[in-house]
Amino acid sequence: MKGHILTITTAVLIAFAPTTGSAQEAPASHEDVLPVISNLTISPDTVTDLRLKPLYAATIRMPEPVSSVVVGATTFFQAEHNEHEPELVIVKPITTQVAASNLLIATKSGQVVSLRLISDGAVSNNTRPVDFILTYKQRRGFLIGPSEEAPANSTSAKQDSSAYESVYRQQANVSSPAWSANRGDLAASLGAVTEDGPDAIVAFSILNNSRRWIELLPPEVELGNPTGSGNQSTDDRSKKKVLADQVAIRDFRFTQRRLAPGARADGVVRFVHPDFKQYQEHMQLVLATADAVNRPLLLDLPFTAPTATASNASAK
Repeated sequence: MKGHILTITTAVLIAFAPTTGSAQEAPASHEDVLPVISNLTISPDTVTDLRLKPLYAATIRMPEPVSSVVVGATTFFQAEHNEHEPELVIVKPITTQVAASNLLIATKSGQVVSLRLISDGAVSNNTRPVDFILTYKQRRGFLIGPSEEAPANSTSAKQDSSAYESVYRQQANVSSPAWSANRGDLAASLGAVTEDGPDAIVAFSILNNSRRWIELLPPEVELGNPTGSGNQSTDDRSKKKVLADQVAIRDFRFTQRRLAPGARADGVVRFVHPDFKQYQEHMQLVLATADAVNRPLLLDLPFTAPTATASNASAK
């Protein structure tokens, strides 16, 4: 997929409750839904997955007025477009069964957005991401003004990597991560690790096992040395030993930063991969919360990623 999500945040929204028909099945719990708000770039050769759920509606905002909307299976999904809100398209499932179809949105300038509609049905035993809002922006070089903002949670404007987007969405769709790191009130799971040129991309999940709300801090990557050696010059022996060197972070993303008790967040981080390391050094992903910054979770990362993107592999 070549479309690139520029920013992802999470918001608490109100579900669209049915106005008629008492026999329609209500969701078992709001905890079955992980609402996601996404900003995407229009790409003519990209099909974007729109994850839906019965009794919830997704809002698609285009950068210009919409001229036409076409749904593949009108018996499963409904798409609404009102001339009083020319840039908005509202999409929702109209069946409680598992369903899939496609959606095409065309704008007045001739741009076309293609989406794959996916609904898991009304009953689900696992919390899954559900797209609540998709905001499309013009792709670079096509009517782009100088005031286009960079993502709020990004440390870099670099977003043009399909590998970054693919790894992120893959992790968000994992139903039951293996929680390999656990400190009691917080658990974490390491996802896909890949290389993209000089960078490394790591996906992960975090689970709030406590009975309180928590706020996640931006992820960090460290090149640690358990012996405390190797990070000092020979003429600086009197100073305190440095146990870890920070690795430069280019970008990161969370499905949500504030977690309710029992809630889960998925994330991805892109960082500059070190050229080499000493034998005793090891690379770690550091995940911490705002109320316990001195008690982070550490996940060991492979120094050499198991996979690499096609462009990176051919360059080697």
